[in-house]
Amino acid sequence: MSSSAGIRLKVLTCVLFAGFAILEWRLVQLQVLRHKELEEKAEAYRLTDRVEQAWRGEIRDRNGMQLALTVPVKNVYADLVVWTNHVDLLAHIVAPLLGLDQTELSRRVRQKLNSNNASSPDGDPGVLLLKRSVTPPEWPPIHEALARETFGLPTNHLTSRQRTLLKELRRWTLFAEDDQQRYYPNGQSLAAVLGFVGNGADGHLLQGRWGLEASLNQWLAGQNGVCASSQDAAGNELAFCRTREVLVGDGAHAILTIDLTLQEIVEHALAKAMARYGPSSASCVVVRPSTGEILALACLPAFSPQQPGCSPPATWRNHVISDRYEVGSVFKVITLAAALEQGAVKLNQPMYCENGAWIYKKLALHDDGHRYGILTVRECLAKSSNIGFAKIALVVGTNQLYAAITNFGFARATGVRLPYETPGFIRPVTNWTPTSITRVAIGQEFSVSQLQLAMAYAAIANDGRLMQPLLVRELDHADGSVWGRYQPRVLRAVVRPETARQVREAMRDVVEYGTGKEAALPGYTIAGKTGTAQKSDGHRYLPGRLYCSFVGMVPAEKPGLVIAVAVDEPANSEYGGVVAAPVFREIAEQAVLRYGIPPDKAIASPLDRRALVRGQPNAHHDLMAMAR
Repeated sequence: MSSSAGIRLKVLTCVLFAGFAILEWRLVQLQVLRHKELEEKAEAYRLTDRVEQAWRGEIRDRNGMQLALTVPVKNVYADLVVWTNHVDLLAHIVAPLLGLDQTELSRRVRQKLNSNNASSPDGDPGVLLLKRSVTPPEWPPIHEALARETFGLPTNHLTSRQRTLLKELRRWTLFAEDDQQRYYPNGQSLAAVLGFVGNGADGHLLQGRWGLEASLNQWLAGQNGVCASSQDAAGNELAFCRTREVLVGDGAHAILTIDLTLQEIVEHALAKAMARYGPSSASCVVVRPSTGEILALACLPAFSPQQPGCSPPATWRNHVISDRYEVGSVFKVITLAAALEQGAVKLNQPMYCENGAWIYKKLALHDDGHRYGILTVRECLAKSSNIGFAKIALVVGTNQLYAAITNFGFARATGVRLPYETPGFIRPVTNWTPTSITRVAIGQEFSVSQLQLAMAYAAIANDGRLMQPLLVRELDHADGSVWGRYQPRVLRAVVRPETARQVREAMRDVVEYGTGKEAALPGYTIAGKTGTAQKSDGHRYLPGRLYCSFVGMVPAEKPGLVIAVAVDEPANSEYGGVVAAPVFREIAEQAVLRYGIPPDKAIASPLDRRALVRGQPNAHHDLMAMAR
């Protein structure tokens, strides 16, 4: 062997030894030094967690009627790898199937292809969401149409490449993923109570955003399941290697105290008031005083919980719990209850009402449009005398009146199971002016919510026992078993039963011959009070902008229902007795029939009403006018 051949052999041997050494080092590195790291990476790729979505629970009324439920839908996507070289052709085929505009669809696809942005809303640069919430009946015809589509290719004598292309186009032009959609079968009814849902950021497809959907979300949403399984190199799940770590727990069903039939009665009556008076809003809440159950709660104008974004956000607002107002004369009932409870006055005690104008602490107070002389305390309520009640409050005293207000539940949230409840507002007694007591007594200088007022009246109807408002009656498991049941709860006694009875007696006069005559219901005694309050901007009262209300109970002696009606800023600036009282009557007329509340008084002829006006100022004149 020549020396040169020997040298070449030695070099080759050295190279081989070096190669084997490098290979051995690489094997040591992979199998020993990086064994744990690579094993973890392989395991991470092989194992995958698949989330199984929980089914959102229903919301039902007290009779089991569905108010909100979840239905299965599909979201339709485009695989952009398939679309890349066929944008216009596929847009032409797909747009009619999905009800989309062809030109806009082509633009969206090209924009996505050009951006290639992995942080896009779709979460994958190779996928484009084309349409959400396609219902199960809608998807099969779309899928079948694509399975028959030729995509412009010749129907006969396809090449192998064309057959592969046609198969890919039919399979991946569109694909669908399962989703859930919230459905509200009663349209806008109860929208302010139910609220709405949106896409969740916590792994749930539906997330409560407003109303009960938000406040009950942790129960309605349920618990997603997590399935740990293995997958092959192509990413396909190996079902025989599946293990379940967390079982899916479907959401609970919420059973409300709401009566859907009564709710529709209330909404219809409010809609008529909206059409007649053109207010900015109208609202009503109906309460069963013995239990605190909310049987109906309505706010107009309403919105569609199915498509809340199509309505102004102002319509989402629940006026009954979120808005606070100076309510005016309806508050005189609370002032009267405080005075009677302390024994400061008696119902037949005379009060001099200054012939309609009174100067107290250099500040004038008037009885709107009237010049009353001497009225009894009960007549002061029936005629809604501001001066009479200012003088009653002075007898009660500042600290005692303030204590009564807070004891009735004002200036604190009621705790109803709805978000964004206002506690109302009243200044501490130390910040009252010398004339504040005369204004607070007639519902000025502080603000309350409509629900607070309804619950305070319900306490008068319930012989002085203030109840916790009850909106959710129970939560049921998906299998129908009861998860939790909520019982009526007495918060405290605010007045003695005898005081409550006397207040109801005086409130009957309001409807019999006072400012609330439009609330009268034949065959039934009604106890109620009207209110017409000027609205302020925080500095002064605004001319012509009124908050009109009526709160009443039926029947007066043993009330089964309390109905609070409010009409905010009626266009013609009418009084509460004209605007709100007829709405109460329309609701009460149908409600007593629905709940089987029997009449408690005979229907009298006009001349038989002498007893109602006996001893009242101008009684003969009123009687003759009534007879005419």
